[in-house]
Amino acid sequence: MKVLIVDDEKHVREAIRYFVPWEKHQIAGIYEATNGQEAIAIMQEQQPEIVFTDMRMPLMDGAELLEWLHTHYPNTKTIVISGYQDFNYVKPAIVYGGTDYLLKPLNSKQLISAAEHAFQLWQEEEAERQQTLRQSMQLNVLRPLYWDKMLSDLVAGQVSFQELKHSLSEELGMPLFAAECRIAVLSLQGADCRLLQRFHGDVGLTSFVLVNVCNEVLASKQSGIAFRSWQAGAEIVVLLWSVVSEAEELMRGINGSIKQTYGVLMDIGLSYACEFPEGIQTAFHQARQGLNERNLLQREGRIHLYRETLSESGSVEDYAFETQLEKLKIAVLSGELDKMERVVEEWSVQLAGLPVLTESQLLRLQKEIAEALQRWRPEAEIHFGLCYDHEGLFSARLWRDGMKTLLQRLSQGSPQPPDSRLVQEIREYLDQNYAKDMTLQHIAQRFFISRENVSRKFKQISGENLSDYLTGLRIDKAKTLLHNTNLRLSQISELVGYEDEKYFSRVFKKATGQTPREYRKQ
Repeated sequence: MKVLIVDDEKHVREAIRYFVPWEKHQIAGIYEATNGQEAIAIMQEQQPEIVFTDMRMPLMDGAELLEWLHTHYPNTKTIVISGYQDFNYVKPAIVYGGTDYLLKPLNSKQLISAAEHAFQLWQEEEAERQQTLRQSMQLNVLRPLYWDKMLSDLVAGQVSFQELKHSLSEELGMPLFAAECRIAVLSLQGADCRLLQRFHGDVGLTSFVLVNVCNEVLASKQSGIAFRSWQAGAEIVVLLWSVVSEAEELMRGINGSIKQTYGVLMDIGLSYACEFPEGIQTAFHQARQGLNERNLLQREGRIHLYRETLSESGSVEDYAFETQLEKLKIAVLSGELDKMERVVEEWSVQLAGLPVLTESQLLRLQKEIAEALQRWRPEAEIHFGLCYDHEGLFSARLWRDGMKTLLQRLSQGSPQPPDSRLVQEIREYLDQNYAKDMTLQHIAQRFFISRENVSRKFKQISGENLSDYLTGLRIDKAKTLLHNTNLRLSQISELVGYEDEKYFSRVFKKATGQTPREYRKQ
């Protein structure tokens, strides 16, 4: 705490300095003023928490100072010291919250008691203020998560509009009597998402960025809300409750903003206009279906409207898929790579010639291929390569090349050694949990081996220290956040696993040769 002593009599100021045990209460600074005007200047510069003030002073007296303090620094504790018992002097101390009123000449015991009382009051109130601040910060962190959950339940039909309508209106600005609504969905998990690649596969961070971009566009017309969905197959949901007829234009505006900021376009499923609120669940279903049933071979347009009737040619394509899948299964059973590659080559030509290939068909195809390959190599992890070009559109050629690469890797055939699998699992665990407090002991307990074995095996298999790998991972995530967001450094340090911003800055500079601010500026 800091203290200000205001009195035009020097000996009074000296007496207060002499009698009060400042060190005992860890007082950081003691300042003096001879009148209210000087006191105001010191208050504005130093913000002391405790003020001792006389009542009769030149230029500005104690009553005026007390009124000014009450208006500008209401948490400050004031102790009035006066040579008068006149009620006109006592009254301002009462009105403006003085903690004590002492008469001159000063009694040392009374002075010490008054000072310690003021110190204690300020500390108790400051503790309450800090507790309230912490609770407010926690609520600010939890509130978006709460609304993500509530809105996800609303569009999925797991909670009724009537239960939420007043909160939705007060906090999110949703009108209570809107006539229509439309819903759009963006998925990061189905077909390729170039933006997800941009953020190194971090779904949480990518969703955070997308929601912010969507809401910036929506805010201009107060037309709806975007949120992160808890429902499968739709990571981002946009609920529109006004200017419903302009929904396609709004979605193009959102995609334009994403393109301008991050250089990619998203595929967006969009529902028909439905009654509000009765049709919210229907609109959500339509938007998801519009996205899932979009034609991946279509080169124009990224806004995919729900269609009531799907193409009748679907059965022909499904039959072709089944035929090729049987050929691949036979080739896999033979274990001959050239046979498998010939099937894939033939299949890619067939895919390129189809009039329609929906995302749901492609995902089902990849699932069935993975099951066939898993029977061939039970110990292997089946990951399909990217089959989308730089615009995020499906490419039969890239699908063929990815499949051949996968088959070549599997044909090499030797099961992965146990230690290699362990190190791979540790890496994946760190990739998903880098933001948490991560110690060697924690990792050892997580994987049921000793701390020494964790370090040794990780270094043997990967060629680098586990701590260096975790630091590199965190620094890469921090670079992404510095480059793509306007978050404060303190927020970024917490998001990548460092509670102390200064320590994060030292680690970042050691790793990159630049401070985080220098990196962001560059």
